[in-house]
Amino acid sequence: MPPLSLSRLLAARLDPQSWWLAGAVLALAAFNLSFRIGNEMVQVWDEALYAITAREVVSSGHWIGTTFLGELDYYNTKPPLNVWLIALSFKAFGIGIVPLRLPAVLSAWLTVALLLWWSRRAFGPAIALVSSLVLATCYGFLFVHSGRTANTEAMFTLFVTLTIVTLWAARSHPWRRAWLGPILAGVFLVKGAGLLMPLVAVACVELGTRRPARERWLPLIAALASCALIVAPWAVARWRLDGALFFERIFFEDLVARTARVLDGHEGSPLYYLYILQKHQYDWLVAAAVALACLPGRWARVRALLSPAHGDRFMVVLFLSWGAATLVLPTVVATKLGWYLNSFYPLFALGVAWALTQAWAATAEAHPRRAVVLAAVTMLALGVAEAKLGWHSYQKLDIRRSAQSLFLDRASEIAGRRVYAAAWPHADRFIVAATGGRCETAADAAAFLAASAPGDYWLGDAGNQGAVVAVASTGRQTLYRRPD
Repeated sequence: MPPLSLSRLLAARLDPQSWWLAGAVLALAAFNLSFRIGNEMVQVWDEALYAITAREVVSSGHWIGTTFLGELDYYNTKPPLNVWLIALSFKAFGIGIVPLRLPAVLSAWLTVALLLWWSRRAFGPAIALVSSLVLATCYGFLFVHSGRTANTEAMFTLFVTLTIVTLWAARSHPWRRAWLGPILAGVFLVKGAGLLMPLVAVACVELGTRRPARERWLPLIAALASCALIVAPWAVARWRLDGALFFERIFFEDLVARTARVLDGHEGSPLYYLYILQKHQYDWLVAAAVALACLPGRWARVRALLSPAHGDRFMVVLFLSWGAATLVLPTVVATKLGWYLNSFYPLFALGVAWALTQAWAATAEAHPRRAVVLAAVTMLALGVAEAKLGWHSYQKLDIRRSAQSLFLDRASEIAGRRVYAAAWPHADRFIVAATGGRCETAADAAAFLAASAPGDYWLGDAGNQGAVVAVASTGRQTLYRRPD
């Protein structure tokens, strides 16, 4: 058999009628994104903030000036597209944990599907299958402020990947650049100052490729115009509400301040994101390293792939631009957070897929022992990735470990009642509100009895108060009820 017979065999098995492998990968992605999605606690900070704000949008109808605990929200300096989508999910399916996370889950799944579709057209079926499988099992892509939470990163990653795919499609059809307008508008409405990231990718591709001025600038001007038209209605309405105040915060706090200095103690060295990558994706990194070790002439292949003299210069420029936008740019920003790496994971998945498919094709016939080792390591990486996802869901985020489960278990009884505690984390506050209850504060059980009415609830230590009855407990927190 010829040297690349394995890759040809894969291609033959993945003709358009053999859709079941691609369907299996997409089904796995759907499972990894939805498994126990309603049994994981709402996380404290950003997810809880989006949850409360979206609930208030539904109850108040204030879609332009979004609020947090009844006041205009200037802490979250992001335009409101993510909040809007969560609010629409609440309207369609009711206020709860699953509707809260549905927009992010769909965004992450669509990113896997987009990578599968695009990479099959660009690189063939083998890389398409492996890259989408890697992405569908990436811990950082699923759990770190992303696909399984109500945060903006999943949607942002979808838009960044769409930007790359659009630049690729515009290679042969320049006017497809006009689609960058709606995509960049979506980026801004989700992430605000995060628009800088896809803009860097676009600028690098345009500077690194040659094209007649007419084919370059007219589509880009059309993209800019459509982006402005999409963003303008919200921007004008927001300006009429509170002038430049919100936009100043987007620019000076979310862009300039985060870029120039460390905020809230989120610091890190220039190797911070490489540390995050190996911390979260050690399974697939090991598989890729073994694949490169098994690959004959590996360094020559890598140099040829990245060389400016490579036969497909455009793809080299596109991938380097993608890396510059999603890995280099976050590295030079002073404030560092693990989830800033999220939009890099599709590129990471493609890199792992290239290493694995190259090694499989080169070793299947010429080095069968290496092929067996590579297959075993790949299956081990997949098993570790899946086990890691399950372990984190059960051991770290299980809602039964938090007071949120107490409120949900007695939702019908709490509805219309007041629930007291010494302090209210935002996540718990959202869950109580979702059940129809109302959060109140009391310093201790005695203060609760002084302020409450029969039928109200107390979360905390009952002390020596015999006038309350324990109704549920997590083992660490107990919910009491004042009898009627």
